[in-house]
Amino acid sequence: MSISSSQSAANIAGGQAHHRLYRLALASFLALYFELLVIRYVSTEFQVFGTLKNLPLIASFFGIGSGMLGAHRTLRRGFVFIGAALFLLARFRSYVPQPSLGWQYQVGHAGVSRVWLLAGYIGFVLLVLWLIVAFFSGLGAEIGESLQHTRPLQGYGVNLAGSLAGMLAFTLLSFLRTPPVVWLSVGFVLLIPLFLRTWIQLAVLVLVVVTTGITRHETYWSPYHRIDIQTVGSASPSSSVAYSLHYNHLWYQTMVDLSPEFMREHPAAEPNRSVRGYYELPYRLVSQVQDVLIVGAGTGNDVAAALRHGAQHVDAVEIDPVILDLGRRYHPEHPYQSRRVTAYVDDARAFFRKSTKKYDLIVFGFLDSSTLLTSFSSIRLDNYIYTREGFEAARKLLKPEGSLVLAFAATRSFAANRLFATLTQAFDGVEPRALVTSASVLGMVYVEGAARDHLIPADIPEATAELHAGSQKAQVATDNWPFLYLETRSVPVSLQVALATFVITAWLWQRKSVRQRWNSRTAEFFLLGAGFLLLETNAVTHLALLFGSTWLVNAAVISAFLFMALAANAMAARIRISFPLCYAVLLLLVISGTVLPSLGWEASRFPHGAFLATVWTALPVFFSGLIFSSAFRRVASPSTALAMNLLGAVVGGVLENATMIGGTMAVGFLAVLVYAGAWVCSVARQQAGAANTERLGANI
Repeated sequence: MSISSSQSAANIAGGQAHHRLYRLALASFLALYFELLVIRYVSTEFQVFGTLKNLPLIASFFGIGSGMLGAHRTLRRGFVFIGAALFLLARFRSYVPQPSLGWQYQVGHAGVSRVWLLAGYIGFVLLVLWLIVAFFSGLGAEIGESLQHTRPLQGYGVNLAGSLAGMLAFTLLSFLRTPPVVWLSVGFVLLIPLFLRTWIQLAVLVLVVVTTGITRHETYWSPYHRIDIQTVGSASPSSSVAYSLHYNHLWYQTMVDLSPEFMREHPAAEPNRSVRGYYELPYRLVSQVQDVLIVGAGTGNDVAAALRHGAQHVDAVEIDPVILDLGRRYHPEHPYQSRRVTAYVDDARAFFRKSTKKYDLIVFGFLDSSTLLTSFSSIRLDNYIYTREGFEAARKLLKPEGSLVLAFAATRSFAANRLFATLTQAFDGVEPRALVTSASVLGMVYVEGAARDHLIPADIPEATAELHAGSQKAQVATDNWPFLYLETRSVPVSLQVALATFVITAWLWQRKSVRQRWNSRTAEFFLLGAGFLLLETNAVTHLALLFGSTWLVNAAVISAFLFMALAANAMAARIRISFPLCYAVLLLLVISGTVLPSLGWEASRFPHGAFLATVWTALPVFFSGLIFSSAFRRVASPSTALAMNLLGAVVGGVLENATMIGGTMAVGFLAVLVYAGAWVCSVARQQAGAANTERLGANI
């Protein structure tokens, strides 16, 4: 063979290698990009998945892992059509029956109708989840095939870098408040080099994009919600009375004009007349206010009420920037245009922590009370506003004679009792006054501070005695157990049913493939995957307490985790590690982060505290990644190892629901157990390797 022929062959081989790396990077990008897209879109359009927060995530992991183990050819050929079915189902959700068991469904209540409800619920959940699995199996097969033709650590590094880029791309689109038609357009264009083979497939993708872009209402997409705005009511043919906001297809708030001028001219206008008493209530209890803080300010009804009653300055805190902008644009009283108002786009709990100002009155709007378990929480946001520690933080911002008024759509008695008991603890055993309101939403208004001793207007029903009796055995909401809408420390039956049916069907599909590949090495990768997802949940929880439950915090967590894994992979390519030492450090970090979460608080007080706290929280991932990459560099089948890691993440996603029983600390303790199991598998793997080496030496 001539020199030129050898060089030509080398050039061809080099070109093929680069092409495989390009396909791997693109497939990895799309996997995480579509993962975030599906979680966001499915949870928004299908209300049942608002309460089944992490099931789309679990299904995505399982699909990618299954694809890496070897996706069926039919799934790969039908990838475009499977994706079209999933996204068109979400687009036309109003035409699809969506059975729901409710958060407190009781299995023991028999009856034919309830059996059909259960069957319909299981069928619908499985239909959506298995469409997600089938879609991601195609991406997983592409990743797995590309990994098999690259060096393990090089391929894994490209996979991580592509995933990080995909996450950042979707985060950017969320920041720009783009709608799903943009998300899908970007994703579908990038799918073309990997999956598009015929003009029919292209036509199908165009059909999905076009139909997704057609909406009937004035619709906005914030980083958290789909928000629809509609005009409601009319005092006269030419006069609009109010604007109604729905997010994620649930009613959120109605912007109403309650100004004296409007109400004199239109005293019977609805819904203005009905809701007027609710917004006036805090100022019937506290007649003179100078400084007012409103958390959950929404579109501005509470802010307008404070201004009407003479507040000299109002600080308005709202987590959703789009809702705040809609208030500026549409609210008929234009409260956010007042020079006496300062608006903050922030999480209420984070604002409590940062503020040093004192207030005469703190008003809790409805916040997310009507959708605490159905809001975007795109990547599992918990609500830490209605906890003992949250109320204590608010109390510190009150002036000596200040008052706190909290409204909550407490349609479940145990939730009303829990709020009563939690406020009582936060105010050193002083019980709040509880008033009943029927304005817009049937609920409770709780009054603490100086106003609780003021005369309650005779026309307002009081329920203090009733809630006093009901709260004696109520579980207090804390930062460790913030689940306001769970009656007991248990996993709701609706979630149990959904998890059980999906896990069972998933196991039946992949049990043969997993059994064929199961050994101490793959078991270690499996447990490392489970531990990784538990660490992610733990990090989101701790950083949400530090910096607020915002989409930016979640993006920072995922970015920090992927960056730490990238750094660990780069280091593993250059050095040999001591597995026992790395496992020991990993367990020490996880234990300290679980038992002493205050270390993160302390780190946040230093210069660049946000960066230090994020690094501290993500540091266990570096050592977990160092272990994974060091073991991964020696594998014969990179796709199998990474597939088992992702299937382990499925188990981690199931285990994280234990927080509903043991609180958020339970996730940390489960992570310790999982990583300890991975260490045991590591020891077994190394012993098996040593034994094989001895046998090989003896044969030689």
